[in-house]
Amino acid sequence: MNHIHVCLVSDHVIPNILPVAEQQPDELVLISTAEMERKHKSAHIIASLQSMGLDYGSRHHKIEVVEDSITDCQRKLSAWMSGREDADFVVNLTGGTKIMSIAAFEQFKDYGSKMFYIPIGKNEMVNIFPKRSSNQILPLIQRLKVDDYLAAYGLTSLNHARLLMMKQDALNRKETAEWMVAEYSKLKSLLTWLGGALRNHRKKKKYLLQETFSGTNHSGQQFLQRLGFSVHGDQIEKELTKSEIQFLTGGWLEEFCFNEVCTLLGSGIDDVVIGISIENSKGTSNEFDVMFTLGNALYTVECKSGDQHTDEKTDALYKVAALQKEFGLRVGSFFVSTSPYILKDGVIKPWLAARAEQFSTTVVTPDNVAGFSKILKETLKIS
Repeated sequence: MNHIHVCLVSDHVIPNILPVAEQQPDELVLISTAEMERKHKSAHIIASLQSMGLDYGSRHHKIEVVEDSITDCQRKLSAWMSGREDADFVVNLTGGTKIMSIAAFEQFKDYGSKMFYIPIGKNEMVNIFPKRSSNQILPLIQRLKVDDYLAAYGLTSLNHARLLMMKQDALNRKETAEWMVAEYSKLKSLLTWLGGALRNHRKKKKYLLQETFSGTNHSGQQFLQRLGFSVHGDQIEKELTKSEIQFLTGGWLEEFCFNEVCTLLGSGIDDVVIGISIENSKGTSNEFDVMFTLGNALYTVECKSGDQHTDEKTDALYKVAALQKEFGLRVGSFFVSTSPYILKDGVIKPWLAARAEQFSTTVVTPDNVAGFSKILKETLKIS
C-alpha cells in the first residue's frame, strides 16, 4: 500500500518537515495557497528535506487552494484523490488556515486516515483522528541541524565549504581561548594593541606583523609564546595566517563561545557552527558568530571583544533584528561582551536591557563571560 503524507503549508514550515523526516512516506502532498507559493514555502520544505538526505523532488504533489473557500478546497482535494482512494493517508493539520484544516479533516476522515497536529513550541504530535487514538501524544524524535533549519526558510550558507575548517581551527585553539578569557584583564592592553595593528588586514591570506609594543606583562609574554610570536625586547614579529589574524582581532571570544556550546552537544544542543554567513532569496546577507539548534529551535551568539563603546544604533543586536525582519525567523540569542560600556553602575544599561528583551536576547556581561556555559544551561534549561 502506498503511504502518502499530507501537509497544510503556512509561513512556519518546521511542523511540516519534522513528521515527514521521521515517517519517510512514499509520497508527500503539499496543500498550499497562492500566497505561500509566492513565498516559495513548498520549495523550502522540499529543500530542507533534501538537506536532511530525503529526496522528495519527484515524490511530492502540490495542490493550490483558495484559503478561505471550503468549497474550493474540497473540490480540489476530491479531484486529486480520484484513483488514489486505496492509499494509506496520514494528515498533518498543523498548518494552513482554519478553512483548509476543516476541508482536509472532512475529506480524509471518510477514509479512516490518521490525522494529527503539533502544538506550538513542542516536539510532539497529538493524534486527533480516528477516535480510538484521539489525544494520544507521540514524541517527535527528529532534530534539525543548522543547515536543515536555514533551508526550511529559504536561506543558504554562503561559506558552507569553509565552516568545517573554521570549526577545526576553533577546536584546535580551545585551550588558548579559555586561557585568554581567564586572563583577559591582564591581556587587554596587548589584545587592544594587536587588534588595532591587524584590523585592516583581516581579509589578507597572510600578513607579516613587525611592530613594537612596550610594557608586556607576564601574561602577555605567555600569550605571545603560546601563539608562536618572535619577541626581541619590544619587537614583536610573526607571519600570520588569515585565521590567526581573525582570532587576534576578536575571533578568540567567538571561538571560546563556540567551544562552550560544543560542550553541550548531545546534552540538549543538536548542532553548532561558527562564522556562518547566510543569504535569503532577496540577496540580503549577514554573518553570525555562532549559531546552534536545540529542540528544533534556532539560537545565535553574537560576541563583542575589547572595550568598544556601544550605542543604540550600532549594537550587535541588530543582527537578531535582521533575522526576525529580513529573514523571517524567530530565534533566541545571546550577546556576549567584554566591554564595560554595556554597564552603568554595575548593571546592564537600560536601553540595552530593553532591546535585549525585545529580541529575546540574554546579555552576558564582562564579569560573567567565563561562566558562559553555566548561563547557557540555566537559560536553555539544560540539565
